Amino acid sequence: MTKTSGYNIAVGLIVAVGSFTYGFGFASFATSIGQPGFFAYFNLATTGPTAAYTNHILGAVNALFFFGACLGALGGGPLADKIGRKWTLFGAALIAIIGGALTAGSVHIAMLIIVRILQGSGLGALATLVPIYLSEASTPSKRGMLTGLHGFFLVSGYNISAWVGFGCFFSDNLTFGWRGPLAFTCIPPLILLIGCFWIPESPRWLIAQGRTDEAWAVLSRLHKDPSDLDEIAAHEEFYQMKKQIEFESHNPSGYLAILRTPSYRKRAFLSCFVQYAANATGALVINYYSVIIYENLGLKTFFPLLMYCVYTQIGACGNLFSLLTVDKTGRRFALLTGFTGVLICVVVEAAMVGRFVEGPTPSIAGQKVAIVAIMMFVFFYGLFIDAASFIYSAEILPTNIRSPGVAMATTTYFIACITFVTPGATAIANIGYKYFVIFACLTVVSVVVIYFMYPETKGKSLEELAELFGDPVLVHLTDATDEQRQQMDMEIKNEMIAEHREDVNV
Repeated sequence: MTKTSGYNIAVGLIVAVGSFTYGFGFASFATSIGQPGFFAYFNLATTGPTAAYTNHILGAVNALFFFGACLGALGGGPLADKIGRKWTLFGAALIAIIGGALTAGSVHIAMLIIVRILQGSGLGALATLVPIYLSEASTPSKRGMLTGLHGFFLVSGYNISAWVGFGCFFSDNLTFGWRGPLAFTCIPPLILLIGCFWIPESPRWLIAQGRTDEAWAVLSRLHKDPSDLDEIAAHEEFYQMKKQIEFESHNPSGYLAILRTPSYRKRAFLSCFVQYAANATGALVINYYSVIIYENLGLKTFFPLLMYCVYTQIGACGNLFSLLTVDKTGRRFALLTGFTGVLICVVVEAAMVGRFVEGPTPSIAGQKVAIVAIMMFVFFYGLFIDAASFIYSAEILPTNIRSPGVAMATTTYFIACITFVTPGATAIANIGYKYFVIFACLTVVSVVVIYFMYPETKGKSLEELAELFGDPVLVHLTDATDEQRQQMDMEIKNEMIAEHREDVNV
């Protein structure tokens, strides 16, 4: 079995900056609305008769940001198949830089809403492309770790954005207090933009384009094993990839093909549902409106921003531990444990808010328990759901539909964001704890669906996962017998000899 090289990890870290870009760009607005200067600059009020108007404005900014993210995801998927993963990442990073700069420079609400659409389209494309690239460039044994970088860097973006917002809170310049976090969103995509000149193209995409020599050059460097001087494991992996992708290239691709092909339709459903389920826990609502939630729980001045920093720090640490263990524990175990854990936390949160915050007898102790429940929520979410959901969404799709399939899954994620986050400020203000009850009910459904419908995928190559969904696998590596492996090695040698003869004749 091939080993993950240091070069492979370095490439993964650079590509994962795209995930950090999304997390930082998404969360920057959450910290900006925690700054008093934001409301003063745009003549918005958090209390009094116009508070409802403010909530509607915040909902509109969020909804249209996610609308832009949907456009970026749906456009980025097919474009990645057309021009490649690498240069689509480059284009998305460029759009994110322009959108971030215009967002930071917004002079009125209308401009802020419009340019957040542009920024959202770049970030949405990045959120789609990164797990595609990471899954295609990884080895079967470490695919969870490398693809898990997406979730870790994404939440790290939340966390760093939270600390930037916390620091800007103490600025004497109230305008910088909210513009600063938005302006800093231009830095991560600039790093990715520069990194795109160094990273290689996805080997699986190169094979799909018939550029097998380039694909082998990339794969042999990504999965180079100093103890395997003849590169036997890399040749076997490349042989499996080549045969399966050549076979699948005759199958239909694109969004319509996914909807028309039963096995593709099932894979796309599982890929999309896990993204919807992750959002249906209320994770993005808690993340986005955490400052407002902490204020409702009795925290004042800078403490809501500080608690948001702690919240995202727990999530980032959970993701880090997850990417280091998910290849051993498996995706199914992680998802079931995570959804069960967050379900318990949401129930406790709803009970505490309903009884001791909104009830007739407010209690400081009850408010503290509610804060602890939120922290335990992100512990379970970060450790078990975040990374595993993105890994699963990308790895179960074959190469010929991976880009549009992941685009559909990411779009589902963003549509769920629109559904739950857009009315979030109004819902928290008007129905309070009942909003968390809704998330608890939806999470119960998610646990049942995952338990009965989601097979385990750890340890198998991307090509071998086709067998779980009734599609043929031309070459088996994971469970191959010695006889099958010897026959495969012989075929590899014959192909290499034939290619050498062709080169000599040329």
